[in-house]
Amino acid sequence: MKRGWIVNLLLLATVVGLGFYIWYRPGSDAADRHKLSTLAPSAVNRVVIEPREGETIELAKRGDAWYLARPFEARADRSQVDRLLELASGTSREKLAATDLARFDLDRPALSVTLEDQRFAFGTVNPLSQEQYVLAGDSVYLLSAFYSSLVPQKAERLLTHSLFVAGESPVAFALPGTRIELQDAKWVRRPAAGTEAPSQDDFNRWVDGWRFASSLLTQRAGPRAAAEHVEVRLADGRTLRLGVVRKEPELILVRPDEKLQFHFSGEMGRRLLTPPEPTAPAADPATSAVPADR
Repeated sequence: MKRGWIVNLLLLATVVGLGFYIWYRPGSDAADRHKLSTLAPSAVNRVVIEPREGETIELAKRGDAWYLARPFEARADRSQVDRLLELASGTSREKLAATDLARFDLDRPALSVTLEDQRFAFGTVNPLSQEQYVLAGDSVYLLSAFYSSLVPQKAERLLTHSLFVAGESPVAFALPGTRIELQDAKWVRRPAAGTEAPSQDDFNRWVDGWRFASSLLTQRAGPRAAAEHVEVRLADGRTLRLGVVRKEPELILVRPDEKLQFHFSGEMGRRLLTPPEPTAPAADPATSAVPADR
């Protein structure tokens, strides 16, 4: 019985060792890997995602920013698109002729991605290597299934998380009962209270909270009416009227101009909607002393 266990362990060690040898055999370095494309990610200005089941998604680059063009128009999340573009740099240890595509489930691929004019179709997963068969050009490659996991198959997953467009610079905020604005290179709060004003560092931190606000979730704006509004004047003279749909347990802000609603955590929402407060001056020891008992 003991000898049988030893034999089984030796066989297992042999199989594992053979697997490592095949995978890491001499000469199987980057030089032996096959590139799926010669396209540089920076040269891509158009992306089309076509799930076998679901709607086609198209992305277009405008300047340095990415936008959804289909099935609706909206700002896209740059980091999501950058992950998509990693496909152009993909390499494979295996390269097969693109024949009998049905055996790889590539005759009707579950998903395809087109970068500029180069199409990548995703087929079945190899049960031994757990890599996925990908059709690119006139060849089939084995590629890490990680790449297909980077491809969103719903347009909403590609929506931006940034409340402001790159280059939009707020110079004034009008909240219910309070206005914060930039005057002579300094932030001031209106109406001013008869106490010490918040420091410029406090104002800058609060304004940066707005400028770099990143949502947990972004959706297309629904029909629900906003209970109140925050008006943000930008340096270019435009004014954005953001709708406050909900404050608790999360903050939901709507940008009507983009038909998008941004969801923030409750804590983040409280910080955004609570500008720096004036502080009371330090008490004068001479006037604040407790009178002695008589």
